[in-house]
Amino acid sequence: MIGRNKVRQAQDVVTLQYANGKSMARQAGGSGRFAPYVGFHIEVGKDAEVDTALTTAKVAQIEIKHQRPGGAEIIRHWGLGETVRLYPVTSGPVAASVAASLAGKNVELTAEAGIGIRWGENERSKMALRGYLDVLVRAGCMRLVQFSVRSRMTDELLKALIDHVRVCEAADHLIDRTRHPEVVCLHEIAMPLGPGEEALWGKSDTTSVIPFCSTHPDLVDAEYLRGVWRPDNVHTAAQRDWESIQLWAHEYATQAEETARVSEAVLANGSDDVL
Repeated sequence: MIGRNKVRQAQDVVTLQYANGKSMARQAGGSGRFAPYVGFHIEVGKDAEVDTALTTAKVAQIEIKHQRPGGAEIIRHWGLGETVRLYPVTSGPVAASVAASLAGKNVELTAEAGIGIRWGENERSKMALRGYLDVLVRAGCMRLVQFSVRSRMTDELLKALIDHVRVCEAADHLIDRTRHPEVVCLHEIAMPLGPGEEALWGKSDTTSVIPFCSTHPDLVDAEYLRGVWRPDNVHTAAQRDWESIQLWAHEYATQAEETARVSEAVLANGSDDVL
């Protein structure tokens, strides 16, 4: 029997970003001096429900100066501080590096795991992850956010996910199996992210940056797990959103392929009119 498909749609979500000290920011609404900023942020005005929740949570707004062709643009963001806790909705990495995640069958497996990775020709690697931000959950907002990074930060996000898997595996041996017989999923534990050690990045021109990292402790015990364990509504929302997250991850990965295809067609036709 052929059957009948149901149209699936990937959700549009707000983007969570991390500034590693190269961005310049100041408190919103003032005339204060811009200074190097390290921390997580979400642009104001992208989602009314998220804006309302962060207002309720009394999260401060900041202004970040973005360098653009022809001059700087100042954009208002929610300044979430140097640390956040994210409930990542993914089944976890399938490889230990970004390059390996994009090799052979791992491309499909990574997307099936709900992780968006792409690395187009002559482009920087890009990686994104969707989940629920603890500050929003506590404000009663169960909206997905998308944590997006690029270039060497993709390695840092992958390392953070691998460390988060370590904690989930430790939890398997600590939880009450009569109440939770399945393996502990990654979204069931909050993944804490914060600034790591300052490092010099670059080849000929090095730059001092502060990458983020997982801040889970080396020793994971029952007391620690109780502090990072998900509320019930996070588990319910993850089950609801899982299919759309997998669809989004597939679309995210194929964007690099489409870009390459269009570029090849432009070169072959000698014009931009290829569609």
